[in-house]
Amino acid sequence: MKVFGAVILICAATVLLGWGITRGAAEQDEQEPVGRFQVAVPDLVLDTATGRLTNSKGQVLEQPLDPTGEEIGRYSVDGYVTAVTREAGLNVVEQPVVWPQLVKGYVVLDTQTGQIVRQKIYYKQPLQASDL
Repeated sequence: MKVFGAVILICAATVLLGWGITRGAAEQDEQEPVGRFQVAVPDLVLDTATGRLTNSKGQVLEQPLDPTGEEIGRYSVDGYVTAVTREAGLNVVEQPVVWPQLVKGYVVLDTQTGQIVRQKIYYKQPLQASDL
């Protein structure tokens, strides 16, 4: 009787283990594939399959370049933030003065062809002295 109980216990454990493994594999298949999204400075998120580019607030900067999105890693993005001097001059007491702007932009690349498919400056704002 003890042997029969042990066999039933081992069979039950094997069934539960198999069920857990198949359930975990099914859940893993439902998740987004690794490498689907890419993050770039300062706050950009690119869907590497479609080329859709958004910022961290969800604002769409570029509509999908390839709406089918069949190939993960097809597109890549690089962003930049810099202060650019737009004007320079002298103030009323003949002291040099500059007026910089904060500029944010991006470049989207097609990784198959190596061509830049989009590039844009999407944000410009004058910098105050306290910003630096």
